[in-house]
Parts: sequence; structure tokens; C-alpha cells
Amino acid sequence: MRMAAAPDPARASDAASALDFEHEWHRASSEDGEAQVISRNVVRVIYRGGRGSGTADMVRLADDALVNVINCVVPRATRWAYVNEEPLIMLRASLACHVELRFGAAPPLVFDHPELTLACIPAGLAMTADIAAGARQQGIVAVFRAAGFAPRFGLRPDDLPPELQAALAGEGEFGRLASFPVDHRVAALVADTLDSRLRGEMRTVQLAGRVAELVAYAIDAMFGQADQRSAHLPRRRDLELAQAACARLDQEYRRPPSFTELARDVGVSQNKLKTLFREAFGVTMADYCLERRVREAQQLLLEASLTIAQVAERVGYEHQSSFTAAFRGQLGMSPREYRKHRAPFSLELPSHPVHPSHPSHPSRRPRRPRTG
Repeated sequence: MRMAAAPDPARASDAASALDFEHEWHRASSEDGEAQVISRNVVRVIYRGGRGSGTADMVRLADDALVNVINCVVPRATRWAYVNEEPLIMLRASLACHVELRFGAAPPLVFDHPELTLACIPAGLAMTADIAAGARQQGIVAVFRAAGFAPRFGLRPDDLPPELQAALAGEGEFGRLASFPVDHRVAALVADTLDSRLRGEMRTVQLAGRVAELVAYAIDAMFGQADQRSAHLPRRRDLELAQAACARLDQEYRRPPSFTELARDVGVSQNKLKTLFREAFGVTMADYCLERRVREAQQLLLEASLTIAQVAERVGYEHQSSFTAAFRGQLGMSPREYRKHRAPFSLELPSHPVHPSHPSHPSRRPRRPRTG
């Protein structure tokens, strides 16, 4: 994978604010992509040919936020230049990436692994983003005007961690404010957003909610991280043990290990692990696995492509009767009753959103004359 070469001074005029919607998509399409204007706030850039593939949706959320939903490989190393006259906050929820940000003389900010990140971009100095050629870029990247960040989400300064408060006040330094591994919630949210088939401005509505949820996860994790740092060493160790057990159950909840085995692998007694887990997450390990299995079963039942017996097997039950009893215990109805609530029809959604000017858009179809 190659990063971009030094920027061409002749292209200094390409620098613009990272919130400049028009400039961003025009620049992307003029270099290697083909732009499709989906709606007034959504533009899709398509990469194809050579080593390029995939798409990047640029979505404007009013004038104070710009979101990129990225699932592409750019065909050649690219450097984009920015000049931000006001401080910005960047949110990244990446499943795959290889990007470097450079700001003045500060060390580069490298994004090359899955993570949920909030970063501070101060005002004043020129910034560049180097995108590697041939590397899969996959995730959601949002940039916010710092002054409008808290009001956008209905938050007050005292709702925020101190380091984020400083960044919003223009006192933060360039770099990550916080970074966390991508857990199953974030991975599922990003994957579902990448696969979304919502059209036009409904894509904007969806992304406003998805970005708000990611911001909530990141801020909540920042507070949790601060709690761990302030905890006494024994308490911090207890939290780490509970989190290690939870991470294991997140991977194996369909067929979880015995709690004796899990406690041995974590390095603590079974009784103590049960206590630590419940204190940390407010639920027993058994109930945690059960909730995860039932939630997955709900999704599979609504998809309607599997029989109930197949759903039971998929979520780790050998016998359909056991699955039915567990499902009824959680939701108060059987899997068969739950499945009756799914949509009685199938919507045929296009693989790409349809712009109103396109001949296939409903508004462009000829109307049948009234009779009678």
C-alpha cells in the first residue's frame, strides 16, 4: 500500500474546509471517482476500473456537519489538503482503513485498524489527509463544527468529559481525544449503514441518527475510561476481568463456554467472576448470553428466510422446544407468534438510491388516465 507523495504546490488552491460539501465531492469525483448526485444533501462517488472499487457517500447534515460513509478502495495514493478556520471534532467508526492526517509540525495521526475515535482538529494550520492506494477504506467518518457539536445532540458542557469540553472551547490539541476497540454494537451499526438501501434524503435522516448513536457510544466510553483511571487498583483489576469475560461471551454467546472454564481462562474463581460481571454490567452472564441469542433470533425470524428450527440451531439451541421456551420467557410470545408481526410483503429496493431526475423515479413515471 502506498501513501500519497508530497503535495503539489500548484494544487494549493485545492485546500478547503473539511465541512465544504460541494468542494469535497467535486474533488473526489475529479480525481478518480464518478459522482452521482442522489439528493440535495447526498452525493455518491463510485470508484471502478484499475485498482479502484466501491463507493463513498458524502452526506451533509446542515452546515455544521459532514458525514462520509465509505466502502471503497481508491486506485491511487491521494493527498487532500484542508484549511480549517475554526476548530472541528472528527468522529471515526472504522472497520478497515489506512489514512494519515498531518497538521502543522505535529506527529501524523494514523488510522490503520478498526476503532471508534473522537479527534480534535484545531483551527488555523493547514492539514492534509493521505489515503493509501489499494487499501480497503470501510467505515463512517463525520466532521463537526466544534461550536455546534454539543447543541446538535442536545448536550450541555457538563454532560461532556473534560477533554472534549476543552476541544469544543478551541483549547484542544491536534490528535485523538479518545479511541476504543470496535465492539459488536458499533460493528453491526457500521455494517448495517454501509448496506443501507434508503433513498435520497431518507439516507440523511438515517445517518443523523446513526452518527448520534456513535457519538453517544464514544462519550459514554470516555466516561467509563475515566472511571477506570480514577478507580483504586483492585477495583480497576476487577473491571478488567469483567470486561475480558464479556468480550469472550460476545464472541461465543451462541455456544458459550461453561462459567467454570471462563473463570479459569480469565484467572479468577467462578463465584467471584459471577459477582464482578453482575456489578459491572447489571446482568448475570447467563442472562447476557440469553439476551444476545434472543436478539439475533428476532432478526432472523423477521428475515423469514429460515425455518424456526433453523433459527434455533443458528443461535445455539439443539432443540426447538428449548429455543421456544427461552424466546417466550424473554418476549412473552412464541417465535411463531413473533414471526407473524413481520411485514406481509417484500419491498423491492434499488441497489442504489434513485434521484428524482432519473427516469425510473416514481415522479417521472407516466400517470394512468382516470376512468369512469
